[in-house]
Amino acid sequence: MSTQVSQEVVPKTPEAHHNEIIRRTANFHPSIWGDQFISHLPKDKVHEAIELQEIEKLREQFKRELLAAASNSSQQLDLIDSIQRLGVAYHFETEIEEALQHIYNNRIDMEDEDLYNTALGFRLLRQHGYNVSCGNYKYMYGHLL
Repeated sequence: MSTQVSQEVVPKTPEAHHNEIIRRTANFHPSIWGDQFISHLPKDKVHEAIELQEIEKLREQFKRELLAAASNSSQQLDLIDSIQRLGVAYHFETEIEEALQHIYNNRIDMEDEDLYNTALGFRLLRQHGYNVSCGNYKYMYGHLL
């Protein structure tokens, strides 16, 4: 890829002489894609309102799924982990805290008692500030540790 560099010429006047700034410019070849990805059409209010309604429906759906999974703590932990990995956990901070508080307070046993769910529960509780030690967690969630 070759580039051509040119200097911009500034007229020499007495007052411009002190403020003279010479800048180099590059003349790159135009992109083969054009500017079709740069252009952005503003959304109208109707489409924006529809999108906001759909986002709210999805939020409510997740809240229902988290509450429906209350009897299955490993499913709740999977949902919480997925939402955090997607980067949208900030929308559901209160629901996540309530679910983890419920798991922590009631010392709910894992149905599967496998290493993955044990480690996931331990990590999520520790990340959210619950004082869970390895020894306590072993007695809470199974005999895997």
